[in-house]
Formats: sequence, C-alpha cells, structure tokens
Amino acid sequence: MENNNFNLYCMYYEIKRLREVERRSIQWIADHLKLNFRTVKKFLAMEPDAFHEYLKLNERRSCVLDPYRDFVESRLQLFPDTSSAQMLDWLKENYPNLPSVHPKTAYNFVMRIRQEYGIPKVPIFSRQYSAVPELLPGEQAQVDFGQIKLRTTTDTRKTVYFFCMLLCYSRMKFLLVRDTPFTVQSAVDAHEKAFEYFQGIPRQIVYDQDSVFLSKENLGDLIMTDIFNRYQGGRPFKVLFCRAADPESKGKVENVVKYIKQNFLYNRQYIDEATINSQAIDWLKRTGNGMQHNTTCKIPYEEWLTEKEYLLAWSPLLRIEQTEYHKVIKTNTIRYKGNTYSLPLGTYKNENSRVFLKEADGRLLVHDENGLLVAMHTIPEGRGRTVINNHHRRDMSVGLNELRSRVRAFFGESHQVQAFITELEKKYPRYIRDQLSTLLQSSELSGRLRAEKALYFCLDNRLFSVNDFKKVLELDVPCVESTPDIRPLGDTKTYLMANMRPEKSDINDYERLFQNNDHHHERAYNPN
Repeated sequence: MENNNFNLYCMYYEIKRLREVERRSIQWIADHLKLNFRTVKKFLAMEPDAFHEYLKLNERRSCVLDPYRDFVESRLQLFPDTSSAQMLDWLKENYPNLPSVHPKTAYNFVMRIRQEYGIPKVPIFSRQYSAVPELLPGEQAQVDFGQIKLRTTTDTRKTVYFFCMLLCYSRMKFLLVRDTPFTVQSAVDAHEKAFEYFQGIPRQIVYDQDSVFLSKENLGDLIMTDIFNRYQGGRPFKVLFCRAADPESKGKVENVVKYIKQNFLYNRQYIDEATINSQAIDWLKRTGNGMQHNTTCKIPYEEWLTEKEYLLAWSPLLRIEQTEYHKVIKTNTIRYKGNTYSLPLGTYKNENSRVFLKEADGRLLVHDENGLLVAMHTIPEGRGRTVINNHHRRDMSVGLNELRSRVRAFFGESHQVQAFITELEKKYPRYIRDQLSTLLQSSELSGRLRAEKALYFCLDNRLFSVNDFKKVLELDVPCVESTPDIRPLGDTKTYLMANMRPEKSDINDYERLFQNNDHHHERAYNPN
C-alpha cells in the first residue's frame, strides 16, 4: 500500500506540474499519463492538504476483491490492455465462490492495481456508430460474424470463426464458434441453434452484405444464395441487408462482436470446438446475458423473459440427415470435399442446377431436387481425385436407332459406314452405344473428308474398333487411289464382296496394328 501511495503522490504532483507549469489541457494530461479524464480532473481539484487526507484514507481502505490481488496483478502484467469488465469475468470463471460485486467496484479495484504497480491501460482502437432507434419486443435481431486467432494447447495460433445473433430489444445474445469458416449451410444451422436458444424467432433480421447470404447484386437488387433463399422462405422472419460499408445500421451487433473479442475470446486458450462452445454458453449466462447492459442499464436475461413472449413460434426443421445441397458444374460434375464426381449428361441445365449429397457406408449418394437417386460413387482416399462413372458419359436422351441414323447420315448413307456399323455391333454388342457415340463425335470434330478416309482405311485393314478409328484419324492417312464406289443391289455382305481390293502398301506408323506373326503384309478386306 505504501508503494501505491508513493505512485499516487508522484502522479498527483506530475499532474499539477503539467497543468500549472506547462499549461497542458486536461485531456492532453490524461492521454500523456494514460489516465482517465475524470481522474486527472479529480486530482487537479484537490489542494495538497486534501490530497494528503486522501492518501491516508487510501491506506486504511480495503476492498472485497483484495484476496484476488495477485491474480489481477499477474493478468494485468501479462495483458495490460485488459478491461475491468473482462477482468471481472475472468474472476468469475476462475473463482466460482467470488462474492457478488458491482462492475464499478471491479473497475476501481483494477485501476488501483494499475496505479500501485504502474501498469498503464493500453488504448484499443474502437469504431464509432450512430444510434439506432429502440424497437418493440420481438421485432428485430441482428446477425454478424467475426474471427480471431487464439492460442492452442501446443502454444501455436489458430483462427476461430464465430456467429452471433442479438435480440435488439432485450440485448439477449447468442454465440456459436467454429474452427472452420462459415458456409451458407453452417450459417443456416447457426440460425436454428440461435432460435432454439431464444425459444422463438424475431420478425426481422438485419445482415451485412455477406457472401454467405448473397450470391450477387443486380442493379441494386440483392440476390440471396439459393440455400439461404429457400431457408428464409421456410421461416417467418423478414431479411434486411445493410447498405454496403454501412455497419452503423446494425451497430448493436457490431458492438457485440467487439465485446466477444475483447471479453470472452481475448487471450482464451483454444482446446477444441466442443469445449469453446460450452465455455461460450457459460459466458453468456454469467456475463454476456447476465450482466447489466451499459446502454439499457438492464440485465438482458431479465428483459428476454419479457421479449420471448413476443417472438414467433419456433420448431425444429425436418431435414434429411447428413444431406448437403451442391451446385452442378457445367461439365456435369460436382466438387465435394476436394474431389470431383461425375454426373449423368443432362444433369446440368443452367447455373441454378443443384443436387443433394449424402454420405452412407463410404459412398456418396447424389439425389436430384425431386429426391431421385441420379448417381452413386465410392468415396476415394485423399483429395484431388476425379471419380468418373463411364455410364454417365452416355447421352441416354438419344435412342440407339436415332444414333445409328445420325452416323449413317454423316457419311452420306454410304454402304461403307453401314458395313462398319455392322461389324461394330458384332464385336461390341454391349457397348454399341458408346462405340457409335464416339464414332460420331470424333468424325464431326475431324470433318467428313478425314473421317471417310479413316473409315475406308479401317475397312481395308479389318480394324473394327472406334479406338482404332480415332488413332487412324490422328495419323491422318494419305488418300488412297480413287476407285469407283460399286453399289450393288443387295445386303452389306454383297457390297463387301464386290469391293474386295488388292493388297496395299503398309503405313509405318500403324504397322503394329495389322502385322501377322510369320510375315508382314496387308490383307484385302474379305468378310468370309
């Protein structure tokens, strides 16, 4: 206590000197000495005799928080920017039997410790917000997000993200913390937890123009993300978005974000998500909603007991367990947990195409908006994998007969293409759709002239596979000597016999495809 009085003595005469000798303003002195404006003003009003009486009184005065002096002093030495409100919450958290004290008592005690040990308060920058008119009970809530880095048990730093909702009338708060950024689905889940905590739903909720809730802005019209739009349509609250760069219109929850950072989360150690959310609920009970609000001078919890009667009724949503809603990419694929999965052709219709995803027994089940199963994939190990079901590449919207007709029409209804199709159907009866689809697609990309050259080459060399046809296209075989195209009456077999041709010179680049074991020569095409 003697050291404390000595510090007060030095401070008193320094204040007097700065004011009377250097003619400094009260605010300048307060900023220079890192003191409260009122403290400087109080000491300047004291004459030396009155100040000495004040020191004697200070020696005899005790405080109910004196037994916790060492705890307060150690925390202030470690974190000099700690507010008295946060210090009081730390005392409550670490000493369950702490006697009930008024916040002003805690403030005076913390300031006395600061003066005694010479620990100045480090100023914290804070934004200023304009006043918002008070609203009726149950009328409005405000929502905001925040993030902060916390120390972990391994003495590293981890970024945590939090969602908070504030009932504007009672100032009742809800807080949810995650160790990963909020998505639109997790934000919807946070809304439901908040409504459960408040035991009701407000009529209006105010938001920032956050990308979690908004997909784009079209000439002033704000377009909500698909999931949030459907969720809001199923709940009775009205959505109100602030103008861009205008946080003052939801200043109440902005102050709550600051309060959470500087009180609950400040210098808190992160263990895991479940632990910090359990601590958050305890903090809301004893401090966030249990302490008198500085503006309303009322306790939020007690005001909520009145406001909850005006909230709209809430009941849990019926949701498909472990189901998520995902956007379909124009390549008829989806991205899920770092991997890419194929979908049937035609699943993508426009930029609003969506599917439901659900994990079950190591498989990813994909349902359309009507609940029909459209795809099922085995979930691979790791990330960055592309999982494709070849059946999805088939255009099932086109009938097999129509596909044959398209191929024949591309080649001018020639007997050559019909002969090639016939051989494909013999060799690949189960995969004829894939063979014809690839044949048509490759031919259209290469053009009719090159495609016909490749087709004639395959017929001449008995290469009855679309894969071989594609390789011949890549080789760009030279034109063969033109011969008249004999078109006899009859079936395909008759045509093939009529078009038997002599041996051709080999093509070096395609030599391996038609070599015999004992000798090397080309054979004329003969179906018999």
